[in-house]
Amino acid sequence: MALAGAETLDAWLTHLETLHPQKIDLELTRVKTVAHQLGLLPAGCRTVTVAGTNGKGSCVSALSALLRQKGLSVGCYTSPHLLTFNERITINGIPASDAEIMGAFALIEERRAAISLSYFEFATLAALLLFQEKGVAVQILEVGLGGRLDAVNMVDADACVITSIGIDHTEWLGDTRDLIAIEKAGVARLGKPAVVAESDLPLTLLPTLEALGANVAALDRDWLISEQMLTLPDGTQRLLPTVPGLQTSNLGAAVVAAMKLNVTPDQDCIDKAFLALSVPGRQQQLVAMDRLWWLDVAHNCESVARLAAAIAEKTGGVQTHAIFGAMADKPLRAMIELISEGISSWHLPAHEGIARAANPADLAQLIKRISPKATVQCYPTPESAFNGIENVSKPGDRIVVFGSFVTVGAQLACLQQLAITGQETFD
Repeated sequence: MALAGAETLDAWLTHLETLHPQKIDLELTRVKTVAHQLGLLPAGCRTVTVAGTNGKGSCVSALSALLRQKGLSVGCYTSPHLLTFNERITINGIPASDAEIMGAFALIEERRAAISLSYFEFATLAALLLFQEKGVAVQILEVGLGGRLDAVNMVDADACVITSIGIDHTEWLGDTRDLIAIEKAGVARLGKPAVVAESDLPLTLLPTLEALGANVAALDRDWLISEQMLTLPDGTQRLLPTVPGLQTSNLGAAVVAAMKLNVTPDQDCIDKAFLALSVPGRQQQLVAMDRLWWLDVAHNCESVARLAAAIAEKTGGVQTHAIFGAMADKPLRAMIELISEGISSWHLPAHEGIARAANPADLAQLIKRISPKATVQCYPTPESAFNGIENVSKPGDRIVVFGSFVTVGAQLACLQQLAITGQETFD
C-alpha cells in the first residue's frame, strides 16, 4: 500500500516522525505484534545483537567484515546515520536503495493497521523485512537505546555483544553505570553466547548476564588482548591489525563473536577483513583544503576522553580548531572540559529543526568559562561554520569535528560536496 503523498524516502521519513506520540517509547508489545503479522518472528537467520554505550557501530562493522570474508551474506542495522537514512540498512556492505526501503515501509504501514509505531520501530521492522527478503545468513542488529526494551530486542539473538558502558541517556536507563548495565544486559538470551568487551565492568553486568543464563565470554577473564595480540577463549591467538579510529577491544569482540557463531576466522581472514575496514565518523582522518580533518561522533564523556587522548598523542605543534555540536541533554560541560586543552578556536553551528540540539550561544558561554583564551564563533548553519573555519585556520592546521551524528554528518557532507564539485579531492 502506497502512502498518499509519500513518493520519496524523505516524505516517508517525515510521515514516520508524526505517527507516534512519543519519539522514544521503550516497550516491545506493539512492535512485536506487527513483526508477527509480517512473519518476521522468529527470525529465519542467525542474529547477533550489539549493545553498549560506545563502539557498537565499530563492532557491527568489524563482525560484518569477518563474516563476509568467510563467504556469508550479512545484513547490518545501525543507527543513527551520518549522511543518509539508507546507511542504517546494509546488505553485504551496500546500503538499501530508496525503493527497497519505501517498499518495506509501505508493507509495514499496511500491516500495522491501528497500531502506533515510533520512527525507530518502523525502521527496525524495515531492516528485518529487507534482510528476510534478501535471504541473509546473519543479521547484525545494533541497539538504538539501552537494550532490554529496545526494538531490536524483539528478536531472540543467537549471540550478543556488549561493548563499553558509560553514562548516557540517563532519563531512560538510569544515572549510574550499574543501572545502565542491567538494561544493556537485557539483550542476552538463555544458553546463548554473550561477549563482553568492557574491561571496567559495572558491578551488575556479569551477575545480570549470568542470571539470564547467558554463556558469558568476558574480556580479561575469558579472552585477552595484550597490545595487538588477541587470545581467544580456547587459548588460540590472533594478531589484530591496527584499524585507525577503532578500539582493539571492539575488534577482538567481533572475532570472539564470530567464533561463538562457529565461524572462527583464521589470521588470513582477520587480516583481509580488518585491513580493509574503515568506519566513517570514528576518528576518521582526511586531508582537505590543505588541512587535516578529524571527524568523530564522540558525544559522551567516555568517547570524548578517547578522542582527546588521541589528539594529544599527535599534537606535534599543530594548531587545532574544533567544530562542535551536541544534544542539550548531554554532559556538555564535562565533555568540553575533557578536550578543551589544545583547542585554539571553537566553531559552533546551529542545526535547524533539531529540537534537542544545544543552542550554540549556550555552548559558547560554557566554552568561554572553561577556556577564556579560546576563540569562539557561532554560526547559523553547518555550511557557514564550514566556510568560517577555513577563514581562521591555515594550511597544515588540524580541524576536529566532533559531537552528535548530525554535527559530524553535516561537515562530512560539506567535505564531500567539495569533491563532487571538483573544488577539492581528499584522502
